[in-house]
Amino acid sequence: MQRHVRRITFAAATAVAVLAITALCGAASARAANLNHYYDFSSGITDLAGTQNGTLLGGATVSGGVLNLAGSGQYAEFATAIVPTAGSYSVALFARGNAVQGGYTELISQGNSGGPGFYIGTDAGGTLIRATDSWVATGVAFGAPGLWTHYALVVDAGANTAKLFVNGSLAALLPQAIVTTSGGSPTRLGRQFAPYNEFFNGAIDEVRTYDGVLTPTEVLALAAVPEPAAGALLAAGLAALALKVRRR
Repeated sequence: MQRHVRRITFAAATAVAVLAITALCGAASARAANLNHYYDFSSGITDLAGTQNGTLLGGATVSGGVLNLAGSGQYAEFATAIVPTAGSYSVALFARGNAVQGGYTELISQGNSGGPGFYIGTDAGGTLIRATDSWVATGVAFGAPGLWTHYALVVDAGANTAKLFVNGSLAALLPQAIVTTSGGSPTRLGRQFAPYNEFFNGAIDEVRTYDGVLTPTEVLALAAVPEPAAGALLAAGLAALALKVRRR
């Protein structure tokens, strides 16, 4: 089963149903999230929601429905910034490290240092999450090597908060709506903005950026979709079972 045709789990389906009921009842008070850009890496770095396709650089590859990065110069770059820099916005993605990162690394970035710059990545030890220049000490652990982990940063200008979700659960809250610079480097996946050579060693998938606020239910639905390895194992298991049944 390819990553881009993964089935939603029961938890995700339930979350989507609850979301629909909430929307119909008009219970949400924050600005609803509008998907601006979406990349599932089923065919290069093609924007499935907008028009901002990306470019592979330094030997980065796309295969098996994911962006593959070796941590030594490989990254993807866009022609412009795809993450909103003010107001309410949300960013969500899956990442899997090949090893403990061992230093500053970035899953996604744009802007410039002190701009303030935007990024989601790791601290100097490679074990804790940093989320922009305004939130370098989240205190939240980065995902274990070899495991797909879902990260979402949700900035709510109305509530003046920023929330960091890991695998669909709220992990940290900042009492500030994070604003970042519109200048500097365009959006990059797997590398920090110029001039820093902070590269991610692993894989990235299901990158989404939004105007507006993702609700906890929406974040849960995004995180509940099976990661690639699980999807592939499930497909292989089902195929083997079907073959066994046919042979009886």
